[in-house]
Amino acid sequence: MTSRSVAAAAIVALASLTATDAAVAAQIKASYTMAFERIRPDPRPVNVTANFDVTLNEGGSVSERIQRNSGPASDKFNNSMKLGGGWRVAGPNQIVRTIDQPQSTLVVTITTSGSSCTIKPTWTLKSGFKEYKLKDIKDASSWSFYTQPQVTSSSCSIQ
Repeated sequence: MTSRSVAAAAIVALASLTATDAAVAAQIKASYTMAFERIRPDPRPVNVTANFDVTLNEGGSVSERIQRNSGPASDKFNNSMKLGGGWRVAGPNQIVRTIDQPQSTLVVTITTSGSSCTIKPTWTLKSGFKEYKLKDIKDASSWSFYTQPQVTSSSCSIQ
């Protein structure tokens, strides 16, 4: 599928959304909070809130801002891409973002219904691994190891 037809499919998939300006097809603000156990270093329970600001533009480009918060610590990631290169259309009312992590894969699915939406994150361990290796929020140069994340709350809105 060409980038133009992927963009058109995304716009059709999200046709019920109201545009905030001429170049923006949809702006989605979604978040989820997850709870899991840090295995090492420093074993303890951890809660992290991940906020996604996703902007779908009529030209087929997508910008995303992801911010994670855990207590007083936070980090953020900003990316721009073409639809299909990071975020992709998975169905008439769904977009999906797959994030490759060292020992696991995170798939974030946003499903729209009219002017509302839901976010569903799914973590899957890669073959041979028994724990999740994730970037430490307090120190971006270090990694920590965790049990399976469990979503404790989520929200999603279309602007």
